[in-house]
Amino acid sequence: MKRRYLFSQGSGDQPLASMFFSNMMKIIWDRLLVTHDFTFHSFRHTAISQLALVLSRSPLAQVMTDYDKDHSAAIVSAVLANNKEKGMWFGLASFAGHLTPDTTFEYYIHTAHLLAGWQMSQAKLAMPITVFEMVTGIGYQTVNRQDGRAYSPSTKQVHLDKMRGYLINKVAGKEFLFSYNSTPANTACQQNTQNDAVDIQPSIFIHPKVYDVIALLEELQKISVDKRAERLPEVALRHGIAINEARQIYDRASQIFTDGRLLLSAPAGHKNQEVLVKALDSAYQMSIDEPARLKSFVKIFTGKQNLSTSSIHFGIKEAQIEMLQHFVTVGCQLIDASCWQIRAHSEQAVRDIKKELGLDRLIRIGARESFHGHDVRVIQKKCKRSDKNLAMTGNYYASSGVLKYLGYLLMILVKY
Repeated sequence: MKRRYLFSQGSGDQPLASMFFSNMMKIIWDRLLVTHDFTFHSFRHTAISQLALVLSRSPLAQVMTDYDKDHSAAIVSAVLANNKEKGMWFGLASFAGHLTPDTTFEYYIHTAHLLAGWQMSQAKLAMPITVFEMVTGIGYQTVNRQDGRAYSPSTKQVHLDKMRGYLINKVAGKEFLFSYNSTPANTACQQNTQNDAVDIQPSIFIHPKVYDVIALLEELQKISVDKRAERLPEVALRHGIAINEARQIYDRASQIFTDGRLLLSAPAGHKNQEVLVKALDSAYQMSIDEPARLKSFVKIFTGKQNLSTSSIHFGIKEAQIEMLQHFVTVGCQLIDASCWQIRAHSEQAVRDIKKELGLDRLIRIGARESFHGHDVRVIQKKCKRSDKNLAMTGNYYASSGVLKYLGYLLMILVKY
């Protein structure tokens, strides 16, 4: 039809407003479902979840999607066209517009547990009976009683697929699957363990896998407040977090947020995701290498945080200036200096304080008229798209929300 846009208005030279689709879907779903929490964005989650089944060549794709074998093969070929070397998960992440598969898995692939379950059901794993007993505390007699085919006398191996039902029942029954013998086999073993403990500095995070913590809190947040404590053990198990750690994390989040939330919404946009991923990786490394510096950063953030703003305010007294120096210096270890901005009543005042404190030269400066003190924030570049926007220039810097999200997450994660 020689129109410029597929979804257009008028002659086809103007695209439909972005809100058109979300408003249209809200009307449809409100009438069909009455009570729901779906948005137009839900289609994206569904599409990526189904593509994960197709790309993994799982038989679940034939059951859970409308794609036949030929269509599935065409999808695999198209999505993996430029990602054959990196593999299917990077191909799917690239298709979704994500920097790494981490984001795709954390938020979008709602079929991941089904894929993992299917792959595990196909696994044919075996383990020496001695190792199996040391790890689980389950001896030969129990193995033989559960399934006479589970133990192979010739290889002295236990076939775990034959024990699957029993092991699952033990976990589901909330019994301890793993047994820990506190008495070392010999003194040399004990000495080696002690030496290793001296060499390896543990993280000061309550739980080391940050993205599992995020997923835990996001799932708990969807549960009504009065049922969260009751559902905590099963949610923790699903995300591979020990119940005592999960309880600490949940209690911290509940104390920090008093409005029913357990976590802030992650900053939107590809660039913000990239900055946040790097910041979380750096924070975890610092929690091992420089725990005192990370603790002091979190302590300053805790004392100055405000849910209504994305920036941190420092006064002009000497103690405040020292605090500013430490906070920004550590902050630049977590997030690139070019993403930080300091504002005062004039840009020259910021140049002076940067020089005086020896701060990174890449830190951006800004001015706020009649502002008393120093305002510190993590920024993103934006483009002015409306006259209602009060920005003075077409391109301007605004708070990205990364500092706010990172700060509150670290308040939950870092041990006191």
